[in-house]
Amino acid sequence: MPQQTKPPGRARYIHDKQVVAGVHRALREAGITFATYLPETILYPVMAALEEDPDVISACVAREDEGVAMAVGAFLGGRWPVLITEASGLGLSGLILARALVQRTPLLILASHNEALGERHDYTAAARRVGEPLLRALGIPYVVTRDGAEAPRLIREAQMTVQGDRRPVAVLFPRHSLHVNEDSR
Repeated sequence: MPQQTKPPGRARYIHDKQVVAGVHRALREAGITFATYLPETILYPVMAALEEDPDVISACVAREDEGVAMAVGAFLGGRWPVLITEASGLGLSGLILARALVQRTPLLILASHNEALGERHDYTAAARRVGEPLLRALGIPYVVTRDGAEAPRLIREAQMTVQGDRRPVAVLFPRHSLHVNEDSR
């Protein structure tokens, strides 16, 4: 019987503080003033940065579809929102995202996980199978952040599309995009 190796644990997740700061700065420069989120591992430091920002109203939600609804409502109340979620949360939010599309309600989405890159744990399998297929099915444009250094530019461009097209747009973050390069440790 082959010897099984234990996969690396969460303790090995070390966020790149400069990349996280760049994401926060890009959100603020893009005019984001309202954030909804459900805590998760990959985007957690971005959530924390927005929570600490006195110029952003942040709401921790119990369900991702609730976060979409609150973000859409925030736009209708005069704020530019961002939804921060695990990609599996997009699967729970299909109906309200469809409503946002029909109503032409803009929303920037930051979601962790994508179909193929950087997944260490089998419990993220559902997230990998739901996020991108749902975005494609609803016709919501999205990009996958390949390198953390490109995240600020992708966020600015995505928000420009959100504002110009008046519809949701997503930026996906695989694990490696916000973490310290493991080769340099």
